[in-house]
Amino acid sequence: MLLALSAWGAVGQLPDTKLHLVFCDVGQGDAILASLGSTQMLIDGGPNDRVLECLAKHMPFWDKTIELVVVTHPEADHLTGIVSVIGRYNVVQIISNSLVADSALFSRFRDAVIDRQIPVFSPKYGDKIEIAKLELKILSPAEKLGNELVWVRPESPQVLGLTAFAGKFNETAIVGQLSFGNFDALLTGDIGFDTEEKLVLTPIEVLKIAHHGSKYSSGEDFLAKLKPALAVISVGKNSYGHPTAEVLGRLRDLGIKILRTDEAGDIEIISDGQNWQVR
Repeated sequence: MLLALSAWGAVGQLPDTKLHLVFCDVGQGDAILASLGSTQMLIDGGPNDRVLECLAKHMPFWDKTIELVVVTHPEADHLTGIVSVIGRYNVVQIISNSLVADSALFSRFRDAVIDRQIPVFSPKYGDKIEIAKLELKILSPAEKLGNELVWVRPESPQVLGLTAFAGKFNETAIVGQLSFGNFDALLTGDIGFDTEEKLVLTPIEVLKIAHHGSKYSSGEDFLAKLKPALAVISVGKNSYGHPTAEVLGRLRDLGIKILRTDEAGDIEIISDGQNWQVR
């Protein structure tokens, strides 16, 4: 009977042919899992290890491989969980800018990538990453950022002289439009108005609200061009006032449905490439 129950449980975790897009409840940070069949893409890892709970819940227990990890930018609320993911899963490929952050967290992330010899690709506008039947079209940054030698062992002579990035990491964030058939979701990292104004935009179904609902992002023109049916806000307890009344007001004025991880927990969107629904 125990064997039968175990087998029934395993059948319940068999992947289907639909896209499962999960906005993980990791607190004040971002972690987004896109699963299609036995293929997974993870965008950011949140500010803690809670992403591991989300992966365990939404991936088959026997699947310990994540085909693609995207690090939008190396700030703690997006990067911390990625270090834990690399330690627990077989990560095949990483998409990340090659900017150096002056932090112990970035050093741990970099060491983990180098130790496990995970290839890193730094994207630019126009790049398309295809995995299974998913496509991630890069809308920002405009050019490759940083020096890919950062992913070489620190003792290598070529790495000497690389300096930490002194600008605003939020505006360097990788912005990608994730597509499966006719379903599109825009994943925005922590960009603000300056970057929003530079993006080439088309209407989408789902928008990941940038910077947890900061008043300095999700502008009126930006939202009007995208025309999303659903806005997802990844947010937790914070002292910044996120999501701000300004952003919530702009979304409501345009009739955009709002879901928040601090209220709903994990938010899962399922699409067959034509239709979609929130579970």
